[in-house]
Amino acid sequence: MNHARMPYRLGSWKRTVVSVILVLLISTLLLAAEEDQGQGKLGFWEILAFPRYWMAAIFSVIGLVLLIRNKVSWNLRTAFLPVIFFVFAVIYGLPWGTFAQRMGQHPSPVCMITKPFLFLEAGKAVPTIFGVSLLVFGILTIVGNKLFCGWVCPVGAFQELVNRIPLPKKLRVKIPFKVTNSIRFGVFAVFLIVAFTAGFEIYEYFNPFEFLHWRFEALAIGIFAGTFVAALFIWRPFCYFLCPMGLLSWLLEQVSLVRVKVNRPQCDDCNVCVVKAPCPAVPSILEERRIRPDCFACGRCLDACPREGLSFRV
Repeated sequence: MNHARMPYRLGSWKRTVVSVILVLLISTLLLAAEEDQGQGKLGFWEILAFPRYWMAAIFSVIGLVLLIRNKVSWNLRTAFLPVIFFVFAVIYGLPWGTFAQRMGQHPSPVCMITKPFLFLEAGKAVPTIFGVSLLVFGILTIVGNKLFCGWVCPVGAFQELVNRIPLPKKLRVKIPFKVTNSIRFGVFAVFLIVAFTAGFEIYEYFNPFEFLHWRFEALAIGIFAGTFVAALFIWRPFCYFLCPMGLLSWLLEQVSLVRVKVNRPQCDDCNVCVVKAPCPAVPSILEERRIRPDCFACGRCLDACPREGLSFRV
């Protein structure tokens, strides 16, 4: 693969964003270390040592390496998806002691975004575990384009795996990103209004992560079943239409250090990647737009290209 055009130097706007993030990260760590002193509860560093976080880092690094080396084939990705689901959704329910407990779904990616607003509305301090979760999520997303969503999130893996069930092509639906993102922004705006006026979380009525607490409540089962049906026809429907974490990761991925880019000498504009990739991001990637739709780092466009015209790189 020709890397002659590989831009290893970050643009000034990206350097500014990364610098701000590093300052916030260092400040967070210092404040957390000070806050942890003398407290009986688990502190920042103790929570950061939970297996759910270092397992997330391991899976993200594996995904990053495979994507950079362009080794994510259809079969390999298909094999990885149930493993992601098992590790980050099933282990929690097994009788494996503290390890399993600390692989749990609290806070889930949805709660990670929504609950802090509810704590603030109620005049309460946001628990440290939410800050740790957001910090890990943010770092992984900025280091590599949506690595958390693509290589850690169990609901994302579930939807993607369901979407691989063979169906006639005419039943597959690609909805314009402007439509899905407008709905996602609108739902989040309604959530904020309701949260700060009524102290209520609307996401409880369509959050598939609730099922992964394995309490088998009727509403949770119905939401998960609905997600399954929608995922048969639409690629990652919850991620694109509703997920507040998906919305945040979409904002962060615009400054990701490593992401899918075009190798112009090899790309002959055959559009094979556009046809075969399930997500709406590929046309924007080919046009080298600065702002583009969600790319979930699934590697499908990289694998589809017959000329290595795309690569996952700086």
